[in-house]
Amino acid sequence: MSNLSYREELQDGVVMYIRDMLEGFALAFILAFIFREFVVEAYIIPTGSMAHGLQGTHVEHNCHVCDYQYRAGASIENAEDSDNEVVATVCPMCGFTEVLDKANDSSKGAFSGDRILVNKFSYLFNDPNRWDVIVFKNPMDSTQNYIKRLVGLPGEKVLVTNGDVYTKPLTNTNAVYQIQRKPEHKQLAMMQLVHDTQYRPKALDDLMWPQPWRMVGTYADTYHPPAEEGQPGAWKPTTEGFQYSIDGSSQEKVSIRYHHNMPEQNFWVIYNQIMGHIKQAEAAGRSEDVIRYREQLRTAFWPLPRLITDVYAYNTVIARNDIQSAAYSVFSLPVGDDIAEGSESDLGGQTLALDQDYVATFREVMQGEKPSSDLLVYRISQRLRSSWPGADTRGQYWVGDLAVEFDVQIEGEAGILGFDIVEAGVHYEGEIDVATGKLVLSINGGAEYFVSAGEDESTGFEGPIVEGQTTIQGKGEHTIRFSNFDNELRVWVDDELVELNHRATFVTERMLGPKWSEEDPGDLLPIGLHSTGLAMTLEDARVYRDVYYIASKNSLAIGGEYDVNFSEEGITSDLIMRYQRDIAQIDPIWLSPNRSSSSKYNHIKLHLSAFPAWNDSPLFADRNSLEFDVHEDEFFPMGDNSPQSADARSETWFRDMGKNTFNRKLFIGEALLIYWPHPHGAPVVDWPIIPNFQRIGVIR
Repeated sequence: MSNLSYREELQDGVVMYIRDMLEGFALAFILAFIFREFVVEAYIIPTGSMAHGLQGTHVEHNCHVCDYQYRAGASIENAEDSDNEVVATVCPMCGFTEVLDKANDSSKGAFSGDRILVNKFSYLFNDPNRWDVIVFKNPMDSTQNYIKRLVGLPGEKVLVTNGDVYTKPLTNTNAVYQIQRKPEHKQLAMMQLVHDTQYRPKALDDLMWPQPWRMVGTYADTYHPPAEEGQPGAWKPTTEGFQYSIDGSSQEKVSIRYHHNMPEQNFWVIYNQIMGHIKQAEAAGRSEDVIRYREQLRTAFWPLPRLITDVYAYNTVIARNDIQSAAYSVFSLPVGDDIAEGSESDLGGQTLALDQDYVATFREVMQGEKPSSDLLVYRISQRLRSSWPGADTRGQYWVGDLAVEFDVQIEGEAGILGFDIVEAGVHYEGEIDVATGKLVLSINGGAEYFVSAGEDESTGFEGPIVEGQTTIQGKGEHTIRFSNFDNELRVWVDDELVELNHRATFVTERMLGPKWSEEDPGDLLPIGLHSTGLAMTLEDARVYRDVYYIASKNSLAIGGEYDVNFSEEGITSDLIMRYQRDIAQIDPIWLSPNRSSSSKYNHIKLHLSAFPAWNDSPLFADRNSLEFDVHEDEFFPMGDNSPQSADARSETWFRDMGKNTFNRKLFIGEALLIYWPHPHGAPVVDWPIIPNFQRIGVIR
């Protein structure tokens, strides 16, 4: 072979290699384009309309009081021209307002939203299902993508009322609305954690703050535990941490109930300030002052339970602008203002400087780093009660759809383990015979009937009890979950749904309100656990609530669902006049609900708190419902974070488009999974090297 022919062959080989490489790149590019265009595409979620399951721009925090890890929305920082930022969050487990130290902790900045993969192939050949998490183009701006949950399907009339969703055929004038129940996997994904006994601050034990689970006394005792608690045959609590046990010697039903008594935000500023005084007095050797302050701690607080509402930890944030705009009314102290004895204040006797770091001062007061003036503590305390965070994010609507999950050590071979959830004064109960594992569900002890339709709607069931078989057989450790969501009871044992002989569904009035009486505290103590001749120990318990869809065209509005005119004083004045003594025992601040700028919220808070008046108050019955027509090839979406979701309920949709739905052609696909989420506690970076593997998973 000649040198020339060899070089020619070599050149030909190089050309072939380059051509193959280019063709490979081209093919890979084409396949990637096709894959992205028709199969899967990646998106970043900017806002928190689907929180808590899917996060928009957010901050992450571990509460330094109870160590609960949570996320809070920071979408206000998204706008390029916005100089606002999130400076404080509220822990959903203990109520502590954490003022973030962003200057010294790089993990307290705002992270970008969740990265998700969207299956664009899902709806090419199949229609979407109700409760799917969908991605579609904003019908008013096709350059913007929305992620919501699909609620209304083509050919339906949708009713949003009492936090639930009802539908009926659009063209059948004789049809009646039927509640839409979530499938099991959707329900579990959408449940909102309300309380977890694992995150009880030690400070509450030191104060002898009542445990959330305890036996019930009388109203005259303001729900102090009865004298028999801790005695043989009754429930016995631990003095620290959380554990409740019963020896099973009583053959009567012995109950403990959940008291939703999480501290208010202002509790912690007062507590930490008193602790600051104690430390200062101890350092100075003032023993009499130490005794006086400790006695003040023990007598200052005795909480009453309150309703579970639609508050979202994700929404309860305080922005820098909130602090700055209130600087003169909160932080300004006149010259010569009296400062608490033995304390120091950077602001006492000073005029406000324009560059004063009020956020840092707010942090000092909240954490008790140095005792502050009584006036400053009072002003911050009042702000925390009324407007920090804003009233529209503080939970305005009672939620009756609840679930309880508890870890139990069964220590006897026989007896009954029971549990119940109260909604609108009705007790929905389950009991497990530990010897056989048999489960029996009932409503008000069998006085009300379950009603369930057959799969083909031609057969059904109506009766006082529904039964199932659990895996419990005598002694053992188990986790039990019991829920009342969407007018259906479900029970799980060790994460396995118990199969029932009939679906435990029932019918109620569509508009419900909380109930209370001296004989039965009802919705004030909405969850109970009981033993009948069974020795067992309750080790941990968690309370959840359902998503509450607000029936308001402006979900951000304060009291937008309530059908009352808050400018008229009649409803509130009458309530105060009739129940003044009871309200004063609950919280005297609500006797003057117009004292703050958030007077409408104060009216709502008064009615939510005044449990002796629940049966008479028209506030709960007089609430709005929303109806929407969903025509063929149209769909109706809403966000899981109902108070902070711009979705199909909005009057803007109807004003701009003449409808509250979007067309099929705007579908992008189904949200598939969260990928490459940032690890907790890491500095804020665009792409973390190691993702948070626990959050990688399929979107439900």
